[in-house]
Amino acid sequence: MTDQVSSTDNKTQETDGSPSIPLPDGASDVLRDSIASNPTVIAERLEELELVPQNDAEWLAIIEADDEAKATEVQAAIDQSAASVERDEIEGVSVYHVIPDEIDPMHEDHLFVHVHGGAYILNSGVASAAEGLAIALGTKMRALSIDYRMAPRHPYPAAVDDVVSVYEHLLTQRPARSMAMGGSSAGGGITLSAVQRFIELGMDVPGALYLGTPGSDLSGTGDTFHTNQGVDRNIPIYDGFIEAAVRLYAGGRDLKDPLISPIYGDFVGFPPALLVTGTRDLFLSNTVRTHIKLRQAGVVADILVFEGVSHADYLVEFASPETQLFFAELGRFFAQHLRFSSRPVKQMMARMNSALGQSLRLDRSSS
Repeated sequence: MTDQVSSTDNKTQETDGSPSIPLPDGASDVLRDSIASNPTVIAERLEELELVPQNDAEWLAIIEADDEAKATEVQAAIDQSAASVERDEIEGVSVYHVIPDEIDPMHEDHLFVHVHGGAYILNSGVASAAEGLAIALGTKMRALSIDYRMAPRHPYPAAVDDVVSVYEHLLTQRPARSMAMGGSSAGGGITLSAVQRFIELGMDVPGALYLGTPGSDLSGTGDTFHTNQGVDRNIPIYDGFIEAAVRLYAGGRDLKDPLISPIYGDFVGFPPALLVTGTRDLFLSNTVRTHIKLRQAGVVADILVFEGVSHADYLVEFASPETQLFFAELGRFFAQHLRFSSRPVKQMMARMNSALGQSLRLDRSSS
C-alpha cells in the first residue's frame, strides 16, 4: 500500500493499516481538502491508540501531558475569540462561564450547559471549555462548561454526580426550560446518564439536548465499530486506548450496565434532542441507535448525518459548510424548544407597573 492521496482526481485514500476509501465526493470542498491534506493521519492515530498505559501512574502522566497541551491551545483560542471565559465553582465543581461578545436576541435568556468529551479521562481545566466556546460563538448563546471529575482518580459516578450537582444548583436560578444541555462523545454519553438521573430524582429536565456522536454504548456494540474502523480519522479504532479509558470510567462495572452505557436504560421523559454524526464516524451506530431509541420512547429527536465526517469532525473544520450548518441547526433547535426564564417576564411586569403608576399619577393630578 502507498501513503498517497490525490485531491484533484479523487483517487482512493490509502494509509497504512486502514482500508482503501475514496475521498468523499458528496462532502464540501473544505472537508475533502482537509481529509486529503494529511494522508497519514489515520495510520498515526492508529499507532497512538494502540498504546495502553499499564498502571495509574502511566495513565496520569499521559493525561497530564495531554491536558497541558490542550490547555495551551484552548487558551490561545480564547484569547483570539470574541468571547470571555471565566472559571468559577458551583457546589464545589469547577465550571467555566463562556459569554460571547454578541448574544443572539432569541437566545438572550437561554443557557447551554456543556458537558465536555475526551474519552472520560481527558480535557480537564480550561480544555473542558473548548467545545462550549465553539458552540457559544457558533450559536451566539451563553454557555457553562462543567469541568467534571474524571478517572482514574474518580471513576463513575463522579462525572454524573458533578453534572447533577451543577444542574440542580442552576435550577434554583432559572427554569429548566431555559436551559439546553449536551456535548460530544463522552460528553454526550454523560449527558444521557445525567438526564436519566434527573428523571429518577424527579427533577425538571432541560428544555433541549445536544448529543454529538454520543458515547451511549461503551461496549463496542454496533456495525460501525467495525465498518468504520480505520476509516474514522479521529478515532480509527476502539480497541486499545479508548476501550481501556472507558473501563477506567466504568470502575469495574460491566460496559453494558445501563449506568455506564445509557442506551440500555430508559429514555421515557427525555426532552427534545438533536443528534449529530457523520458517515465515517466510528460512533455512527451509537448515534443512530440512540436516535431510534429516543423516537421509540416518544421523544422529539432530530439527527444530522454529514457525508464524509469522522468522529466530531464538526468541531475540527470550523470553516466547512458542514460545521456552519451544524451551528445554524443547533441554534434553531434550541430556539424552537427552549423557553425564556422568568426574568424577562418580571422585567416586563415591572415596566408595565411603572407605566401604570405613572398613568395613575397623571390622572390624579389632572382631576
